[in-house]
Amino acid sequence: MKSKTEQLADMQLRREKILEMIREDGTVTVKALTEAFGLTEATIRTDLRILQKQGFVQRYHGGATLMTGKQNTGALLLERQTHLDEKDAIGRLAAQYIENGDTVIFDSGTTTTAITDSLDHIRRLSVITTAVNIALKLGGEPGINILLTGGTFKFPTLSTSGEKAASFFENVLAEKLFLATACISPRLGLSYPSETDIKVKMAMIKSANTVYVVADSSKIDKVSMFALPCDWSHIHYLITDSGISNAQIAAFEALGVQVLVAPLAVAQRRAI
Repeated sequence: MKSKTEQLADMQLRREKILEMIREDGTVTVKALTEAFGLTEATIRTDLRILQKQGFVQRYHGGATLMTGKQNTGALLLERQTHLDEKDAIGRLAAQYIENGDTVIFDSGTTTTAITDSLDHIRRLSVITTAVNIALKLGGEPGINILLTGGTFKFPTLSTSGEKAASFFENVLAEKLFLATACISPRLGLSYPSETDIKVKMAMIKSANTVYVVADSSKIDKVSMFALPCDWSHIHYLITDSGISNAQIAAFEALGVQVLVAPLAVAQRRAI
């Protein structure tokens, strides 16, 4: 039997995972959480009540929604704004692998959005994306053709999701995919806090000739709740920052994944 300290630690970890799910999808039902965690509705409602008291979520009958949803959506702000210097560096390096005339798939997220800040060298590009903010950002650029998938809107990631988004990629052929992830581990693969995007990400992978996973080093050797069901033969590159260790690089390259390390800008390195 677990001690009281262990039980409290389990509750805290569960609430963190619940919050991650809500930060990914924007909203969640009590029923979905009871199925995901195998717990009673009473226990889940207690968790949501605690998260509401902490100011993270707003409960409604049968579920909860993210507290920051309305203001962030109106300002086109993504929910997760962390490790921005590293993501900017990754974006600059990833953009170097995009060429004029490419057909590129951009996954949603802060790291893939950072790539779009470094496309000044591009004059002709076809972009397929689930990210509404990326479509709006690139849509006015001459020479860039945008295809935005349909599906259910998820305001924390400003993206579309679900069966309709996945089916959009059935007849799509792209040279390159820039794929985001919540966690990445040589042993456990890519994983996410919610399963809502799993089918969409798999559909993206099947449509692309070359797959670049873009992930800052804080996500390496971590694992989230839902695994992406693909093997490493589908992933060609990992673009990350200089926080990755030599041992981690060796582990990925032993799996056939080429690791590209983005250096931080000089001013940023001095600040660190």
